[in-house]
Amino acid sequence: MAQELSREELLDKIERTAHDYEVKYHGCSRCVMKSLLEHLKLGDGSAFKAATPLAAGIAMKGETCGALIGGIMAVGLALAKEDIEDENWMEPLGAAYRLWRRFEKEVGSTSCREIQTERFGRFYNIADLKEYEEFQKVGGYVECPKVVGKAARLAAQMILEQTEKK
Repeated sequence: MAQELSREELLDKIERTAHDYEVKYHGCSRCVMKSLLEHLKLGDGSAFKAATPLAAGIAMKGETCGALIGGIMAVGLALAKEDIEDENWMEPLGAAYRLWRRFEKEVGSTSCREIQTERFGRFYNIADLKEYEEFQKVGGYVECPKVVGKAARLAAQMILEQTEKK
């Protein structure tokens, strides 16, 4: 029988998996979601599919960081109920807010555009093939995977904190 991981080992594994998925497969929002789905056993692949077009700042627009969005989606998946009449619906909303704040504090921004500018000196519009090639050349898949791993770790921490309270 496999030995159970400590909380810290689990968080390290989630962070590493999300990071490695971003390096190999790309799509920050889906890489965060996939790692959290796998390691926290959050459900089927529907959320992974829903997270996919939110990458690169929502549909490659440089808006809210896709890695953060993937993490927030996982918080909802783990904590929210499917019942529209659930009177505790603000609980996952509050957890998502706290995740947002932690991410902003640790990464420096929640904006894909600002995160790229901080790391690369400018924003790369990856919807444009030439800019996408430049993004790759300047280390886009060296720096962004770090953010992806951090987002997955922070989301997992929030989920674990909230589920341990219950």
